[in-house]
Amino acid sequence: MTGTGGPQRRAASWAGSWAGLRPWAPWLAVVLVAGRLLAVVGLRPYVYVDSGEYLVLDLTGRSRRPWATPLLYELVPGQHRGEVVAQALVGGLAWTALAVAVAAWFPVRRVGLAAAATVAALGLTTSVTNWDTAILSESLALSLTVALVAAWLQLVRRPGWWAAAAVVALTLPWLFVRQSLLPTAWLVVAVAVGAAVLARRRAGAWRPMAATAAALLVLTVLASWSYTRNQEVVRTNLTVIVANRVVPDAERLAWFRDHGMPVPASGALDVTSLTEDPAFSRWVAGEGRRTYLTYLASHPWYTLTEPLDDLVGVRRSYGDEPAPQVTMLSPADGYGMARPVIPEVLEAVLFGPGATGTVVAALALALGASVARYRHRDRRWAVSLALIGLSLAALLTGWHGATPELGRLAIVAAVALRIGLILHLAVVVEGALLPRREAGAPGGAAYPRAG
Repeated sequence: MTGTGGPQRRAASWAGSWAGLRPWAPWLAVVLVAGRLLAVVGLRPYVYVDSGEYLVLDLTGRSRRPWATPLLYELVPGQHRGEVVAQALVGGLAWTALAVAVAAWFPVRRVGLAAAATVAALGLTTSVTNWDTAILSESLALSLTVALVAAWLQLVRRPGWWAAAAVVALTLPWLFVRQSLLPTAWLVVAVAVGAAVLARRRAGAWRPMAATAAALLVLTVLASWSYTRNQEVVRTNLTVIVANRVVPDAERLAWFRDHGMPVPASGALDVTSLTEDPAFSRWVAGEGRRTYLTYLASHPWYTLTEPLDDLVGVRRSYGDEPAPQVTMLSPADGYGMARPVIPEVLEAVLFGPGATGTVVAALALALGASVARYRHRDRRWAVSLALIGLSLAALLTGWHGATPELGRLAIVAAVALRIGLILHLAVVVEGALLPRREAGAPGGAAYPRAG
């Protein structure tokens, strides 16, 4: 399953493709930064009830909000309007890094450029840019996630100490931008350990990959410990979950009561009554999370299927009363405001707010193409499929971790899922093109395939 030119020549050609990106990378940065600024400059900042909590910088872990977003706001002059500009600038630079890293990932230049252009356009959709005008943590969470994916692509492409340092350096603020990212962080650690084990076969790759895995483990342990110092958000979310998802189901409520969950003597099971009950509050602070996780582990059908209604949009019957829909695969929540800067038809395809059909179709296409071309797979599939899998897992854990603002919680994973799909489909397309390229041009480049 190798082509003309030999594995070393093809790998060298692929690894050296970075040089061809340098002339246009600065221009891409200008376009993306200008696009992000055009989308939001002059629009009013949107300040919410919890926005003030992001203005308090606390590195001790005792604050309700972690320190990454407050640190960015601390460094920016001009109060809220300056923060909007800062978030747009950081976003533009992060998406530039990702587009360049994506382009470098493909030996077939036109495939790499097409994938990079698609990713760049995704970063200019209003579903992404509207968060720049919201004084919340989502804009920075998106930017750090995008930059981290770019660093991982570079590390996998050319394992080395600088790439490893970039992954570790970006992971630090990423861990402390949103507490809800912590479950995903542990999954990333597991993936990093697996990547280090597989890297033993590649000369010069094992040490940087192993060091990266070890550093991520240490950082994630420290972040987990730091978050134990203030559990207000976790306890509130668990109380709301009990009131909204456990109480309405008699069988589920009976299970929790049989496993030690107390209820108020008054019999009232609304959020306020549960919060004000001392016994229930002690249970939430002590055994509550363990009991909840035990329920999820022992009821896999509920765990895997219950979120579906909120992941994918539903076309409702005229006989049903109108009700707002949650679409975590394509959150329609607009916490901020943004001007469209790319064609509306392109935005609808890449990230139409509330439109989940496109992403479901892309998932089906990615799965079908992977099955059809399994014999022609290459090592890059592991990266794109891992990103898709991590994103889907993050959506599930986000749903089980809270009940309100599910769209807001899902936005980072929804964007990461699209990046993974773009990468995977582009790799599959390139794999189909390479045999013809090699047949027509001896010595043509190809990424070394598995199998």
